[in-house]
Amino acid sequence: MIYFCSQQNRRALVLQHPTLNGIDYLEVCQSGPDCGGGRHLLVTLLKDARKANLAPSQMRIAGGSAAGNPAAPINILSVTQATNQAPLTLTVNLDQPGDFSTFTFTLVANASTNDPPDGFDPQLASVDFSFKAGCAALSDCLPNNCCPPPAVTQPDINYLAKDYDAFVQVMADRMAVLAPGMFESHPSDTGVAAVEILAYAADRLSYQQDAVATEAYLGTARSRISLRRHTKLVDYRIGEGANARAWVYVKPGTTAPDPLNIPAGILLFPRVPGLAPSVGTSSREAQQLEASGTLGFATMQAATLHKEQSEIYIYTWSDTDCCLTPGATEATLVGRFTSLQPGAVLIFEEVIGPDTGNTADADPAKRWAVRLTQVQSVDYLNRALTDPLNGNPITRIYWSADDALPFPVCISSQTATAGTPLKNVSVLRGNVIPADHGLWQDWEDLGTVPAAPPAPVTTASCTCGSTDTVDAVRPHFYPSLAQSPLTFARPFDATAAASAFLTDSDPASPVLTVRDDRDRTWTILDDLLSSDGSQTVAVAEIERDNTVFLRFGDGQYGATPDAGDTFQARYRVGNGTAGNIGRDTLGHIVVDADIEEVRNPLPAAGGTDPETMEHIRQQAPYAFRTQLRAVTEDDYGTMAALDPAIREARGTLRWTGSWYTAFVSVDAAAGDAPTAVLIANTEDRLDLLRMAGVDLAVEGAIVVGLRIQMSICVDPDHFQSDVASALMQVFVIGDLCNGQRGILNPENFTFGETIYTSPLIAAAQAVEGVSTATLTAFQRMDDPLIDGAAQGYLTMGRLEIARCDNDPNRLDHGVFVLEMDGGK
Repeated sequence: MIYFCSQQNRRALVLQHPTLNGIDYLEVCQSGPDCGGGRHLLVTLLKDARKANLAPSQMRIAGGSAAGNPAAPINILSVTQATNQAPLTLTVNLDQPGDFSTFTFTLVANASTNDPPDGFDPQLASVDFSFKAGCAALSDCLPNNCCPPPAVTQPDINYLAKDYDAFVQVMADRMAVLAPGMFESHPSDTGVAAVEILAYAADRLSYQQDAVATEAYLGTARSRISLRRHTKLVDYRIGEGANARAWVYVKPGTTAPDPLNIPAGILLFPRVPGLAPSVGTSSREAQQLEASGTLGFATMQAATLHKEQSEIYIYTWSDTDCCLTPGATEATLVGRFTSLQPGAVLIFEEVIGPDTGNTADADPAKRWAVRLTQVQSVDYLNRALTDPLNGNPITRIYWSADDALPFPVCISSQTATAGTPLKNVSVLRGNVIPADHGLWQDWEDLGTVPAAPPAPVTTASCTCGSTDTVDAVRPHFYPSLAQSPLTFARPFDATAAASAFLTDSDPASPVLTVRDDRDRTWTILDDLLSSDGSQTVAVAEIERDNTVFLRFGDGQYGATPDAGDTFQARYRVGNGTAGNIGRDTLGHIVVDADIEEVRNPLPAAGGTDPETMEHIRQQAPYAFRTQLRAVTEDDYGTMAALDPAIREARGTLRWTGSWYTAFVSVDAAAGDAPTAVLIANTEDRLDLLRMAGVDLAVEGAIVVGLRIQMSICVDPDHFQSDVASALMQVFVIGDLCNGQRGILNPENFTFGETIYTSPLIAAAQAVEGVSTATLTAFQRMDDPLIDGAAQGYLTMGRLEIARCDNDPNRLDHGVFVLEMDGGK
């Protein structure tokens, strides 16, 4: 059969023909005593077979594996003609049964032709059969003679298209081929709109494909969030910046209550001409200040304002031309201030020029904030402190050494021209409140977590008779904040020194609170790696344009938000160096009270910008290379000097008999020998860094005292005593006015330093009034036989530090002697 037809009509037509006959079907006799084990074929014709009179030579069997094996053909032995009981069936007797292949039984006119016998239809003279048709089969034996799909010519498509315009062009070209009469070019056409929508979706998919490769590497990533995640792999925490801080002076008005309570979080804004210092909380001006995006600050803690602290005078004990020296940590105030308490912050401020008495000549740089550690207004008998000379009430205040005055504070003086006495050149300002940069954004809606798929997806497994369950995809919820930049604030210590408030370098954290509609608060962390699946935590990730995204947990690291949950966020906006405003910039406070004056006497400080992407790329690959082991001698000295209490350290490896010992010589920053506590702390710290098999010992540096003697010839026009004082100031005391250290200050000496005579002689010769300076003695006090004056220098050992403190209580730390001659 060479044709396959879905509608087979030939059999019915042959049956209707008066003379044509044909094969109806063929059966292999499989069972029964007369079947011969499959060697008999029962051929049923469409019409009476008794008249066919067919011989074995008119029958042919082809096919099967035996077809290619001439030694094993299937031969037809005989034909049993139809009987009256089965008039349509012929029995064909074979010499052997066939195999599992498909065979073809054909009726032919004779052995030399393929034509059918006379009276037989050519299409029904042949039939395919199988000797094993009765065996068990997995499927239906009916052949599936389907038509193959038509060959389709592939369209000429630009597979390099990667952007929106290229995708539009590709689809427009294709539509012009498929439907040239239907595609319009007008933008409002439905087809054009559909093409543009598909091009938009394709463009986004193309971007995602590019982003997978681009964002996978530190050097090519275009997203700051990608850099943040990359650097986390090497324990590098990128800097998100910090907001600025300022001390704000608030002066209550005449109608304000005394005391006046100011809550935390009160807003402060830069000065606007014509606007009163106090702005009502519900006033139109307050709304305008907040809505205009003006640089705003907020108070960091509640404060109580007292009118008596608005301007405080410094007591001079009836003396004139007075000042507080640099390094001062105490002062006496005019009057009894019961409202002053330890922990309060006061600001020294020069209010008039010490030479002119004019307020415009006051030096704005002469301002300094101190936090009081002690306030004394009564004596040991609980009596009010007074000046015993005149009975004036006074108050003593003290502050820590960390807030020591860095410059002299002038209290009283005389005018340069007329010599008019001036009082209260500098005053103290109380009512100082800490404030930091950033405006609050109240409970912004972040959206609702989308619904998850209705049920897990079940797929067939590779194992017979089983299925695999694929977990449902977690809903994508990655909301962003509407406003930026997000404020990052450092922790506030209300007991720390006032100077530390502006120079604090602790890590800053985002000022952000997130909650859901079930009153659960989601804590903002730096990462989720240490969180379990039950903790409601999230991470704030900041993109290059300062947009803040919130990333929640996945159920393993942090809890997963539930579908349908609605989230809100309350946060502050304002960060970086933009908040480092100058002094006296702030001028308004949003409060319902009479305020006469608001300003920041000192510049705001501490504001730092977020780390740039380029800086991250440069720093992150090297930050993790910090050495955490001490291997060489220099390593031990370097690691020991990381402690601020140690000015310098030097390590030495010595063989002590059975192993090496690292001896670490320490020079304490305080100038004295290292204390037992410092040595113990250093040993504990270095013990974690030393190499196995190396012992450790920490000791003080070897101090070598110097004996320096100089012969000074004073110019006849100068007083000998004045020149001697000036020399002592240059060599030992130092210049108190500019903070310059003396030449012999311990800070100027280091380990193993060679001390030369020429700088000493040059420094003495530069003092006014010195005619000549001669170094008569320059010796090590532990070895006076070495004449350093003759050779011009003294050498120190590797672990030795030279000292010449000229302290009569510690002569072993050096002596400085001046032999004065001449002058007045």
